[in-house]
Amino acid sequence: MSEEKYYLCSMNSPMFDTLKQLPLFQGMDTKDFNSLLQKIRLDFVNYPAGEVIIKADSVCSHFVFLIKGSVESSREGSSGRFIFHEKIESPHLIEPYSMFGATGSYNREYRALEECSLLNVDKQYLYSELGKYNICRMNLLNILSSRTQQSDRHIWSIDEITLRDRIIRLIQGFSDIQYGMKRLIITMENLAVLMDTTRLNVSRELNLMEKEGLIVLRRKEIIINALEKFQG
Repeated sequence: MSEEKYYLCSMNSPMFDTLKQLPLFQGMDTKDFNSLLQKIRLDFVNYPAGEVIIKADSVCSHFVFLIKGSVESSREGSSGRFIFHEKIESPHLIEPYSMFGATGSYNREYRALEECSLLNVDKQYLYSELGKYNICRMNLLNILSSRTQQSDRHIWSIDEITLRDRIIRLIQGFSDIQYGMKRLIITMENLAVLMDTTRLNVSRELNLMEKEGLIVLRRKEIIINALEKFQG
């Protein structure tokens, strides 16, 4: 891991345009954005492929932006019967919802899939500087609200009663973003328990989904190369 710390970012640099694409800053005019960058501390960190960049249950004290490369998040079920992996591409704001609330810690572990760059901004700047800009406040509210609405939709999708629907809802519910590659490490037996059905029924449905190109099956592993295919 290598770390470089900056306070300023030139308006003419490629990094300036990259930062403006980040979800917290989208929609800011150039004047306000440049003024903001001169007031907050920007910590840039580079990680090689394979290195853990965030550990599960570690304190979430910063906004962490993935600005280059890709990472994989991992979370183990409370029973230890399954592990869910998710590929995340830049640009992305990592777990902003974990910054607030009772625990204030990360739910997932994050590991670099390739050389990647992160930008860390201490959350103290949310109160001292970011909160002064309406667009930043609205962007943050939209990010947090979208997460809540996503969870609510999955809880109340009770009309999705087929086994396939339940499998899809499970994977979508585990996912932080509703597109891209996911991996669920689980046995057929344990998935059958979660689906409240038999192992044979689960096996049949998963094999049908594989034939349709929705998933790839490996031993104790379900791979979804493009979650957005489930939307149709």
